[in-house]
Amino acid sequence: MVIFMGSYSGGNNSSDDDDSQDEGSPDDHSQPGLDDYGGDDGDDDFKQESGGGAGSAAAGAAGAAGAAAGAGAASGGAGVGAGAGAGTGTGTEPAEDGDFGDTEEPDDGESAEREDEEGEQPDSPDIEEPDIEPEDDVDDPESEKEPEEEDAEEDEDEEEEEDETVVVVQEIDALSAVSWGVQPVMKRVEECYGGEINLFYKPAPVREVDPEQEKQKWINVGRQLGMPVNPSFWDEDPPESTELVNKAFEAAIEQYRGMDYIRALWRRGVAAGRDINDEDVLIELASDIGLDQEQFVEDLDRVEVETGERGELPFTFMEIQGKPAPKNGRVRYSDFKTQFTFQGVDEQEPQELQRFIEEYGPVATPEVMEVYGVQREESVQLLQDLNSVLSFEVGGEQFWTV
Repeated sequence: MVIFMGSYSGGNNSSDDDDSQDEGSPDDHSQPGLDDYGGDDGDDDFKQESGGGAGSAAAGAAGAAGAAAGAGAASGGAGVGAGAGAGTGTGTEPAEDGDFGDTEEPDDGESAEREDEEGEQPDSPDIEEPDIEPEDDVDDPESEKEPEEEDAEEDEDEEEEEDETVVVVQEIDALSAVSWGVQPVMKRVEECYGGEINLFYKPAPVREVDPEQEKQKWINVGRQLGMPVNPSFWDEDPPESTELVNKAFEAAIEQYRGMDYIRALWRRGVAAGRDINDEDVLIELASDIGLDQEQFVEDLDRVEVETGERGELPFTFMEIQGKPAPKNGRVRYSDFKTQFTFQGVDEQEPQELQRFIEEYGPVATPEVMEVYGVQREESVQLLQDLNSVLSFEVGGEQFWTV
C-alpha cells in the first residue's frame, strides 16, 4: 500500500514538477537573448533582457517552492503522503528498477521537520538583485566602445561616398567652335546626371591660333554638330591667341558667372560671327549679363591665365573610381553614360522644360532637342506653348529665354 501511494503521489508531483519547470522556462528563453547579443544592440536592451531573465528565475524558484509546499499540505495528516510528495516535488530521480519497497516511512518528528523546511522554502526568491549589478559592470566597457565604433563606421561611409563621386572638368575657350558645338550634350549631362556628379568648366590654357585652320574647323562644326556657327568671324582682323578672351572668362568666374559669360561670348562670336577680341566689347557683354562692371574691369587687368598645350578642345577630364579618363575634342552623350553606368550612377529624367529655360536660358533649339529627345518641329511647338518664354534669333537659330 505504501508502494502504491508513493507511485501514485509521485506521478502527480511529477506533473506538478513539469508545470513548475514550465513556469520557470522564461529564464531559459531569455538566455538566447544573451547569447545572441553581439554589442550591436544598445545597452538598455541588453539589461532589459538580463533583468527579465533574473525575474523569471526568481518566479520559477517561487513556483517550485510553492508547488512543493502545496504537495505537503495536500497530504493532510498522512505522514506517508507528505513524505512522498516532498521527495518527488524536489525533482530527484527514482531508485533503480522502480524499487520503492525499501523506502522507510519517516516518523512524525521527521515529517514535522520536513514540513517546517518546506514552509520556509517560499522565502528563497530573494535572489534577483545580484543578477543585475554584474550585468552593469559587463556592459559599461562595451557601451564606452560603441560610440567610437559608430564614428569609425561613419568616417568610412563618408570616405566611400567621396571615392564614389564622379568629377567632370571640361576646359574650354571662347574661340573653340567644338566647345560651343557640344553644349547640347553637356546640357543633357547636367540635366540627367547633375545630382550625382560634380561638373566644372574652366578656361583652357592660352593657345595660339591659325585663322585659316580655325575657320575650317568652324565650318566643319557647323555642318556636324547642329549649333549655329558663322565662320566669317575669321575673315577680318582675326585674333592670334586666346589670351584676352581667356582673361575675360576668368574675370567672370571671379563673380561666379563664368558659364553665363562664355555662352554670351559664343553667341556673339561663334554664332553671330562678330568680334569678341576687344576689351570694350568684353566689358559691355559683362554688363549685359549683370556683372559688376567695375569689378570686372579690375579683375580683367589682375587675373593671370594658364599657358601650355592641351590639344583639341574641349578637353574633358573625368575621374572614375579615382582613375583619370581624359578625352580631347568632341564628346557624345554615350561617352558619359558609359562611364557613369560603370560607376553605378543612375540616369535621371530632365526637369520640366519651363524650369530648364528658366535655369539655363537663353538656350538654342538644338539644346532642347538633345536634352528632351524630340525633333525640331516638336521642340519649337513645346517652347512656344510655354508661359513667359521669349525667343530671338542669332546666326539663323532661335534662342529661348524668360
